[in-house]
Amino acid sequence: MNKYQYLPDEREDFESCMAEIERQRDRVVRSFVDHIEPEAVEAVWTGFRNTGLHCEHLTVSPEAFRAYVQDAEYEGRFPDYCNGYRSVLDEKSLEHFIARSILDPRESDTLIDLASEHSPLSDIVSRLTGCRAFRQDIMHPPGINGERIGGDACRMPIPDGFADKITLTCSLEHFEGDSDSRLFVEMYRVLKPGGMVCVVPFYAFPSAANQTDPTIGVPNNVPFDSSATIFCAHGWGNRFARFYSPESFVKRIAERTGSLFDYTLYRLMNTGAIHSGIYARFVLLARKRPNT
Repeated sequence: MNKYQYLPDEREDFESCMAEIERQRDRVVRSFVDHIEPEAVEAVWTGFRNTGLHCEHLTVSPEAFRAYVQDAEYEGRFPDYCNGYRSVLDEKSLEHFIARSILDPRESDTLIDLASEHSPLSDIVSRLTGCRAFRQDIMHPPGINGERIGGDACRMPIPDGFADKITLTCSLEHFEGDSDSRLFVEMYRVLKPGGMVCVVPFYAFPSAANQTDPTIGVPNNVPFDSSATIFCAHGWGNRFARFYSPESFVKRIAERTGSLFDYTLYRLMNTGAIHSGIYARFVLLARKRPNT
């Protein structure tokens, strides 16, 4: 496998890359994963409830969200975030609002925003709550530099029990191979007993699926899940995203870490009142068991 690059420069012709994927895999679809289609959302919800995972509805308050956006001052403090696209900013700020609401960080807490890329979430949470907040990403220089943690999220250069809260906003889906399950083991290590992880959006689909832009995925030897259908998204510009089915989540995460975390799946309600383009449908909360 090539050395991992989140945004690699190497790209090839779409049709030749499609031919290579179709040569290797039986289940290949030329489209994006339509994970927000109502029947798919309902099937995911029913499937997760049937696994025995604790499931709840979570209604978004437009008034509380607007108050958060005003306090966060995205446009004033972070004018280049989301490149000025209103719909994208609505999505990202909603993800941040939900993570903050569920985790409820306090002044005495330490929070890590994992695989944060350019997200201002750690800055916002630190300013609004007084907690100490770090941003972690593989693109940052290795080690701890001020409030930045660089390197592999599955092997962070921080001691056991370092953090109280962890956020993953639009990031868990990009962990390729077995790095998603290894990440949960690492988060267990760095969290204090009772510490929490919020994954938003939690990308899910009725059957296990991987999405790729073949022009990036093929030349960079991206490893696809053996049981997943491969969705080839022309022009997407990303190498990999994993959409968990209820069964694949149990196999990949819950069975391996069920003794470490208690999991809750939230189904987001009323997101259309924020913006019609909101694509977050589910949130995953993992709470480290207090006696471990």
